[in-house]
Amino acid sequence: MSSGELPPRFQLALRRSLFFGICLCFWLFVGTLAFSALSVVGQRRTNTAGFAKLDAKRTELLNVLWAETISRPEADWAEMANQKLEVYEKALLNYLGYHDESNDRSFMGSLRKSFSLATTIGPMNIAAFNTVGKIFAVVYTIIGVPLCLLLLSQIGRMITSIWEGRALVLPVAGFVFMSAIVYDIIEGGTDDVPFVDAVFSIFLQFATVGEMDSEFHGILPYAITVVGVAVMSAVFVQMEHEIERSIHGLEFTFSKIFSNFERWMSEEKGAAMNSNRIEEEDEEESDY
Repeated sequence: MSSGELPPRFQLALRRSLFFGICLCFWLFVGTLAFSALSVVGQRRTNTAGFAKLDAKRTELLNVLWAETISRPEADWAEMANQKLEVYEKALLNYLGYHDESNDRSFMGSLRKSFSLATTIGPMNIAAFNTVGKIFAVVYTIIGVPLCLLLLSQIGRMITSIWEGRALVLPVAGFVFMSAIVYDIIEGGTDDVPFVDAVFSIFLQFATVGEMDSEFHGILPYAITVVGVAVMSAVFVQMEHEIERSIHGLEFTFSKIFSNFERWMSEEKGAAMNSNRIEEEDEEESDY
């Protein structure tokens, strides 16, 4: 299909998407350089509260492992033990101050911070920023989020110029499925990880919910996520219209009830004012 055969709305949205995409890439690059310099390095923590939490986790781990030795088969127990040990290992490294991937000052770590702030995807660790970094992050987000929304809106217009209404569901489902495959390949997923976990992880990213301890390797996952967020936004808008149409009758009924309630309140207020006025007139007459 030549460019002349594409809908004019698609062509305009494509040009604007490319422009805003370049602007967003530049802004992400600026943020990456800035956060590389303004992020703080994880420090060793030896506070009493942290040690108490670590000791509680160790006790819980021992109790769970001992309790499950009787009720679980050996294979299931070994898998569960590995999971529990990984949790305890992360807690131990966190206490020692070695784990902080969020405090990573590498290029990819800083890109992850700037991408998360601009797209509002995923939680942020405020301990990863120094004072100047926190101030810069606020300014960066104020500019980055609207810039990202401009790009997402144009990509959404491109998509809706081809598919509209309920026809969006199938392409979006296919895109999520294919993105999960690409993500699983890039991240080096193993057969031990269910594919549904990869699909769910991609969905959380596209819905801007984010996932704890998620990490992208390479630039391609970031590009896929931006397109995915735009696709999911178009679906959410369509779902909003569908839900609004489906509950329109209930909304109309509620409006009638609310109008009657307002009318009743007005009548009650008017009656109370008239009663007060009559009482005031009676008091004035009694004074005479």
